[in-house]
Amino acid sequence: MPRIKCSVDQCLYQEGNECKASSIQVRPTLMDHMTTVPDDTACDTFIPRHAAKK
Repeated sequence: MPRIKCSVDQCLYQEGNECKASSIQVRPTLMDHMTTVPDDTACDTFIPRHAAKK
């Protein structure tokens, strides 16, 4: 499995500096899908760490 770096401490799948999800989905945040910088993307795999503990 490829190693995906992740620094989102609040995500359930983040361990250390890596994403441990079995797969990820990344999408553009802009409606026109014309992404030119990393801030124009979002990880749809994200699950808040606190939501999983309920």
